[in-house]
This record gives sequence, structure tokens and C-alpha cells, in this order.
Amino acid sequence: MKQYAVIHAVAGLFEGYSDTTCEFFPKRGFADKHINDILSEYRKDKMCVEIDDSDPTNICVTMTRQYEDYHACVPFDMEHDDWVAENGDDVSVEVFRIIEVDGQKANHPNTESCWLTWDQLEATQAWDYTPLCMSLVARVSSDVMDNDQSVEALEQLTDFISSVYMGNHAFIDVDDYVMHVFRIPKPKNSDK
Repeated sequence: MKQYAVIHAVAGLFEGYSDTTCEFFPKRGFADKHINDILSEYRKDKMCVEIDDSDPTNICVTMTRQYEDYHACVPFDMEHDDWVAENGDDVSVEVFRIIEVDGQKANHPNTESCWLTWDQLEATQAWDYTPLCMSLVARVSSDVMDNDQSVEALEQLTDFISSVYMGNHAFIDVDDYVMHVFRIPKPKNSDK
């Protein structure tokens, strides 16, 4: 049984990046409808200057405070991404991703949960597997120790581990290692 995760995130290190959310749906059609409902609101927002929905599993929404100047500001010889990079203080790019999750793996026979990992910097699924709690904590701890052993990093790691063991969305931002993890719900009608 498959589940579909809808990630809504701000790409890169823009302010508000910790507002990344993930919702799970039992059918792909529900995930698509959820995104379409949100996009219909963005289409009404004057600060939304572009919605790239050419790939329905990877939608990018560009928001700017300088919306009235957007079309006048982007030269014909400049790519959209270059314009975003040049105007980074006034522009953000939000992404919507649909990730198919194998529900059988999430229905692990013990009490541990499986987790979906999200790399904030790359705006993509961080790992190609859904780790159990202990595996998640071990790998993130190792990655943090390889990147930054400062007191601040260890405090963030402690908060991250606490959130995982409480079964909550967990987030860690250490140097160039920025990741969200979301607990994958057990499928309905599962006796586990």
C-alpha cells in the first residue's frame, strides 16, 4: 500500500525555511488536489510572480515583494533562476514535492516509526530510504559530528533527537547540513 507525501518548503536558506511542512495522503489524487487547492490561492496573490507546474511532482512558486517590477526587471537574456539569485533578499522560491512512500515499509512490525527525510538546501528527499528511529538518529549524529562539533551543534542535535523520540517533526541546521524529518504514519486499518 502506497502513501503520498506532499512537501511544501522554501528552497535554500531563505528566512522561514523552518516552516517546511509534510502531509501524507493515501491516494495520489488526494495529494494532487491538496496542491491544486494551495496553488489556486497563490494565483490570487499579487506577490506570486511565477508558478512552474510543468512537472506535477515538482512545482516551484516564486514570490517577491517587488511583484510590480518583476516582468520589467527580468531581461530577456536572463534566466529565471539567475534573476532569483540576483534578487535574493526580495525573492523566495517555494517548492511542492510529491514523494511516493512504500506503506509496507512504514508498517514496521515493531513500535519504531519510519521517517521521510528532506534536504532543505537541495530541496529534495535527503535519503533514498525511510529509516527507522534508531537508524535516523545514528546517521544524523554521525553527520553532525563530521560537520560541526560545537556546543550549538550538539544542542541542536539534542533537540533533534528529542523530537524524533517524541514522534514529532524534527529539524536540524548545522553549518551546511539542513534537514527536516517527518514521521510516516502507519497505514489505516493496520493492526501494528
